[in-house]
Amino acid sequence: MLRKLFMLAILIFLTGCSRYYFPSTLNPGALMRQQSQPQAAIQSLQGWVKVQLQSSAGNYILAQKIYYSSPDRLRLEIAGILGIPVVIVVIDQNDFQFFIPIRNILVKGKTDELGPAFTINDLLQGFIYGSRLDLEQGQNIIITENRKAYKVTWIADGQQNLAWVNKATKVITRHEVRSLRTNEAIRIVERAGIIKVGDRYYPGLVSVYDRDLRQKATFKFSRLAFNETINADMFKLKLPAAYEEKRLSDFLRELQ
Repeated sequence: MLRKLFMLAILIFLTGCSRYYFPSTLNPGALMRQQSQPQAAIQSLQGWVKVQLQSSAGNYILAQKIYYSSPDRLRLEIAGILGIPVVIVVIDQNDFQFFIPIRNILVKGKTDELGPAFTINDLLQGFIYGSRLDLEQGQNIIITENRKAYKVTWIADGQQNLAWVNKATKVITRHEVRSLRTNEAIRIVERAGIIKVGDRYYPGLVSVYDRDLRQKATFKFSRLAFNETINADMFKLKLPAAYEEKRLSDFLRELQ
């Protein structure tokens, strides 16, 4: 169970670690005019996200508190009984820390140990707002449209991609990655429950299916507050007098 909690703690940002954008050479012009508008800056974000994980190992539901401060500070708290955190994740620039209070274990390292290089701000723009697509290395790009949405298809990294972009909100409501050989779905991201914040839209519900991980994760956001002041101390862990420190690789090996 602890392994599931730990992986869910970092899943919210690992699921969106790619950059998302449309290059200026893309046609048709109507799509580019929408997608090339300046991104609304997120100075800070805090709120709750309910995570449901469905996998062959079982189903899990938990709640996380999220705090973000531009440009590169993030804190996640997985809530246990009575709302007491059982896992705390803090990222400050290129450093991360995971603290597990029930075991007094601290895991420290650099963010590049977590996966491909990313910035937290890029993640939030792509994952929470869901308004940009990575087409930089795309081939055979085809765009069609109907009254409500654009459908974009392209090939990248030897895989077929399909995405639907809502015209009114600019949110990518569905993105599929499929095998070119078998047409099997490798990864599916869906966004629903679209809510307007200022002049931008974000999905209140995000689901991510991953074939290789053999799981589906659903994120339901609530009580989100944008651009409110967050005390800098929120991104500093308050550690007990005695705790055990581990490397990420050693800690993950022990959880297997």
